Amino acid sequence: MKITKLEHSGLAIEKDHKTILCDPVEFKTVLPPFDNIVAIVITHKHSDHFQPELLMRLRTNNPTVEIFGPADTTPLLTGTVTIRGGETRELNGFKLDFFGKDHAPVITNQIPCENIGVVIDDEIVHPGDAFIAPPIEKPKLLCVPVSAPWCKISESVEYVTKVRPEIVIPVHDAVLSDLGKTFSISWLESTCTTLGIKLNNLAPGAFIEL
Repeated sequence: MKITKLEHSGLAIEKDHKTILCDPVEFKTVLPPFDNIVAIVITHKHSDHFQPELLMRLRTNNPTVEIFGPADTTPLLTGTVTIRGGETRELNGFKLDFFGKDHAPVITNQIPCENIGVVIDDEIVHPGDAFIAPPIEKPKLLCVPVSAPWCKISESVEYVTKVRPEIVIPVHDAVLSDLGKTFSISWLESTCTTLGIKLNNLAPGAFIEL
């Protein structure tokens, strides 16, 4: 599998000439020209993860694509399939296990919206905007948010320590300056080194292969 970091918190997973996108967005960077997109997973409705106009363009070029999102995203884009934590979907050789329910609070005791994480092929975990443990132990790859109004780097470090993946990709980083990224990544890197975890700090468009 080829894993490409997209802008901010986006991810692309390619296998057997088929692609799944998770939270694709465009701010400064244009998405790469992926072929045969079979599914798009939207973890929640905030605009740094969910851009209906972009999804409509992707669907025009990939008319059989299935778009999955929590219940509060489906009224915002016709044809979106509602997903809930605990559900599993299999399509085009991919297995998608969904988990979680709520976006992490920005203000104490206030839930901004729903948030559903995804495990792809029992190996790749994208939690969206929450630090909920996935329904598998020691996944191959974990996407770890590193900065947000709802996130402290200490929570990112705790999440890595709890989940213990083989590989970490930092995400949710468009809110940081280049200097700010070095601060956050240095703390995450220290923890990964101590735990024997490989950190891949990918720029948008960069990829690794599993």
